[in-house]
Amino acid sequence: MTNWNKLQAKMNKYKNMSKREKWHQVYSNLWVTPIIYAGLSLLLFALTVWVDLKMEFGNKIPLILSADYQLTKTILSTLTAGLLSLNTFTFYGVLTALTTFAGQFSPRILKNFMMTKVTQRTLGIFNGSFLYVLFCLLFLNGETATQYSLIPVTATFLTALCLIAFAIFINHIVTWLQVSNMTGDMKRESIDIIENSLLSELQPYRVDDEGVIKGQIPESQGHQIGMDKSGYLQTVDFIPLIKEACKDDLIIRLEYKVGNFVFGSTPLLTYWKNNEETAIDEFKYKNMFHIGNTQTEIQDIEFSINKFVEIAIRALGNDDPKTATGTIYEIGDLLINISRKAKLTPYLTDKDYNLRLILRNLYFDDYLYIGFASIRHYARDNVVITVELLKVLEAIAQGVSKRDSKHVWEFAVYTASGFEYEYMHQLDRKKFYDGLFNIAKATGNEEDYKNLTEKIVQNN
Repeated sequence: MTNWNKLQAKMNKYKNMSKREKWHQVYSNLWVTPIIYAGLSLLLFALTVWVDLKMEFGNKIPLILSADYQLTKTILSTLTAGLLSLNTFTFYGVLTALTTFAGQFSPRILKNFMMTKVTQRTLGIFNGSFLYVLFCLLFLNGETATQYSLIPVTATFLTALCLIAFAIFINHIVTWLQVSNMTGDMKRESIDIIENSLLSELQPYRVDDEGVIKGQIPESQGHQIGMDKSGYLQTVDFIPLIKEACKDDLIIRLEYKVGNFVFGSTPLLTYWKNNEETAIDEFKYKNMFHIGNTQTEIQDIEFSINKFVEIAIRALGNDDPKTATGTIYEIGDLLINISRKAKLTPYLTDKDYNLRLILRNLYFDDYLYIGFASIRHYARDNVVITVELLKVLEAIAQGVSKRDSKHVWEFAVYTASGFEYEYMHQLDRKKFYDGLFNIAKATGNEEDYKNLTEKIVQNN
């Protein structure tokens, strides 16, 4: 592929992104906001230098609002050193705190923190102000002008702004690093993923009744397209993919789902042509799949759930049941949102109900397993956390759509069957069985509950 084709592919990729994907692509890089603020500070620098040096504004206003060359130089020298020290101290402390926090919970939360608006804007204000003061000091000239006004006033104002930003930023750190606030912020981001990836992007194309596409699912061997490189499937341009499939009259089946690791030279998708004489440009379809070295949560709700799971498991290992319990609640709330809002059929059609895309899809029982299986495993000898997990499953059973209630009961059985009952005492048993019964009642499985408890008693 030539350099021009690579550039064109990148431009097409950015053009096909949704607003949220574009925002994530830009602001996931920590240097973007500081560059914007640096550009603004240079414009401000050019304006104030032109007014003070060329227009000699300092000689035209009262002395109380101006400063001579020596005083201006002293102010700028002092502020340059002070802003550099403040910048260094702040972010050294932040990185130390985040490193400790990442080791205790999850290193994947660092990106969430660095992408918050307060963090980005604070870094931009600090760097922009420092650059402004530094350039003003560099271009200060006692022979060109003897009195200055806008330069010292603006430098002082920017320093005051940095102090305010510093106070806000420290408060933001303290607030965000409280586990409840951190997980709440992560949950809101995950709900945004559900709204954008599962609902607004794909939902209009999902079929309500799979009988509509009966007979359209191909059974023959199709044509396959592979990728030239390996990596994580970060995003897929689903809407352009469906539109191109309509133009070429194709049925496409994805062999990987977003978040999977794609191995080089393995089939990425399989397509079937309704008209065998149609010539297919496979390169354009490849460009709709974006491979990277890391997972991203832009379209991958599974990755977002796994971050919660990792926090809960680390909390269990650190003997922090409160954090583990709170995280389990957040996962439960996410699962209810998925069940109630999303149609989890893998079939996507065009407006005429012609099958166009078959996804590697996750169903609700898959999301249940992703969210709670690892927690259930690490809490199999912790009756307190297991009882809390059963309470969350009860809430999920009451909140999900009817089609998913059976999966909640099946997972409750899975949880109860894997628990190590030698760690359980009489009061624990009451709480444990009450939790199981409430789930059975909410899902209409009272008879199965009796059989399950009898089996547990016999085996233990």
